[in-house]
Amino acid sequence: MPGRVLVVDDDPHNRKLIERALQNVCHAASARLDVAGSGEEGLQQLRKYPDYAMVLTDQNMPGMGGREFLRHAMEIHPSAIRILFTGQEEGGAPVAPGATFRIFMRPVDTTALAGFVTEGLRLFDVERQHREALHRLGVKYQELELREKLLDVVVRERTRGLEQAVQRIKLANRQAILGLAEAIEAKDPYTKGHCGRVAAYALALAGKISYREEDMEALEMASFLHDIGKIGIRDAVLLKPGPLDEGEWEHMKRHPSVGADIVGRIDLLRSAMPAIRNHHERWDGSGYPDGLAGEAIPLAARIVAVADAYDTLATDRPYKNAMAREACYEALRKRAGDWFDAALVELFIREDLGAAVYA
Repeated sequence: MPGRVLVVDDDPHNRKLIERALQNVCHAASARLDVAGSGEEGLQQLRKYPDYAMVLTDQNMPGMGGREFLRHAMEIHPSAIRILFTGQEEGGAPVAPGATFRIFMRPVDTTALAGFVTEGLRLFDVERQHREALHRLGVKYQELELREKLLDVVVRERTRGLEQAVQRIKLANRQAILGLAEAIEAKDPYTKGHCGRVAAYALALAGKISYREEDMEALEMASFLHDIGKIGIRDAVLLKPGPLDEGEWEHMKRHPSVGADIVGRIDLLRSAMPAIRNHHERWDGSGYPDGLAGEAIPLAARIVAVADAYDTLATDRPYKNAMAREACYEALRKRAGDWFDAALVELFIREDLGAAVYA
């Protein structure tokens, strides 16, 4: 519905004339046409319905005149178009300027009036549709805001669930890695706890050089599993209490490449391959299995090499007794720059990581 039209006039003849002029217009626009015989009655009518599109009134009415009535009408229906009927001698300043107010002189040209009311109703209907569209957009916007909030909640909940699942997977992975490390150590009672200590030394050393946080997990896995290739070494060689002969030593030197092959088949462990394969390389290029030298040796492998060497020196083995911490440091210093990265060795000793990690 485009709204209602109210005609206010105390003169029945004039009121009827206006009614007849607007009946067809209102019917065509599906608008309701109401009439009132005074300003007071017109205000009651305006307060009764919220959808008046146009208000037409005679100026010269007893009691409340047309201009006063229209001022009150503006307060009740600010968007309604207002029309004032007046004689020549009753002219004056309009109630308000603009397209929403119009004066028709008496005798009223009913054809012109009908045309003006037709356009007014059309304009009011356009504005009504515009308001409704804005309201619908507002409702849709609120719905979208609500959906966005709900989506945020769902995303947060799912993210939390995924994070918990990732943590569970990481815990399971850690348990699997520890299981592998224990399987390695089970072959040699002298190396019990070796993998865990190497991991602790390596992570402590990496923390002193601002090692990338995202690479720490791979370094930890590599430290735990650096000797996994010893699973493929014969017990007679692995557990021999004395020095290895040339053939036995060549057999022992296979364990880094065997270990890299093992973890290389597991997606989760593939990032640990460089450290596992190259932790027996030497700074001067005399190591194995690839004969890498200097900074061509992956940093993770250089870190694990220092950590592994320190723990080997500091613990009992079939072929040697454990050395005191200062003696271990001195042994590392002697090989710094030819076997080991000298900067890493110096940092390990300066920070006394042998004492700080396992006092």
